[in-house]
Amino acid sequence: MLSRADQRIYVQIPAYRDKELLFTLEDLLRTAASPGRLRIGVAWQYGPGDEGGETALRRLPHVEIIKIPASRSLGCNWARSLLQARAGDEPYTLMLDSHHRFVPGWDEMAIGILEDLRSAGFARPVLTGYLPPYIPQTDPVGRIRAIYRMAEAERVDGLLFRLVGHPVSRTEAQGPFPASFASLHFLFADASFIRDVEADPAVYFFADEVSVGLRAFTHGYDLFHPHLVLGWHLYDRASRVPHWQDHPDWPRLNRASCDQLRRLYRGELRGARFGTGTARSVADFERRAGLRLIQPVAAPAEHDLVLPTGGG
Repeated sequence: MLSRADQRIYVQIPAYRDKELLFTLEDLLRTAASPGRLRIGVAWQYGPGDEGGETALRRLPHVEIIKIPASRSLGCNWARSLLQARAGDEPYTLMLDSHHRFVPGWDEMAIGILEDLRSAGFARPVLTGYLPPYIPQTDPVGRIRAIYRMAEAERVDGLLFRLVGHPVSRTEAQGPFPASFASLHFLFADASFIRDVEADPAVYFFADEVSVGLRAFTHGYDLFHPHLVLGWHLYDRASRVPHWQDHPDWPRLNRASCDQLRRLYRGELRGARFGTGTARSVADFERRAGLRLIQPVAAPAEHDLVLPTGGG
């Protein structure tokens, strides 16, 4: 294992018009066992009335802000790609959203679990999962301590499109347990993950977690859900403005995203920059996940009629 001085983490946070951003950053730093090991990149996509918070954001230590007018944003994975272009030589990376709370010592815990998996023989482990919810108005009251397994929730034109978390028992989660999909509101891995499974700006919103899970698996990574609560996530969107609410052309982005996903799921992007790896196949992933990424449908629906309703 790396020495404490070398256990640096590049944290990636895309933030779109989110009132929880400052509180998330403050809690991330306050609860870290070693805040100095963090370098936090924030793609701050601000809208009307948001600029008043810039001073407070820039006062935080270890935080680097990419300031972007919300009107220019092309979506969360586009923002992630900007952040990943600024990755340095940190050995670890952490992907988060901009609405979280954390347990004390979350950084030590995440590193410990990842390195235990490596010691158990998994050369390229990834720690990822849906975190339990918190309620900003009452926090810390109302925090749920639950562990989730990610599973299929919805398809669009036969494409696996949206995921959901199912609680697992403590008996099932006595240690980190295998995952098929990647939560992009909590993903902790070696920094090589950024190079091998680079954020695809063409994937608009939903199904990015399916896409990343598939690409990671085929690049030889082994995904695991954490068996310990490392933090909490805000699923209610009342404190933020969704990208599609500001951008009436979002159906065009969503349609292009579905086209990209279909090519990926079919294995047509194997070895490409945003495609699958060569260590394992799409068929291997489907066997592992116990499902088909594409199911036949009687008549395809219009992609641009699908309004995002969850996740993020």
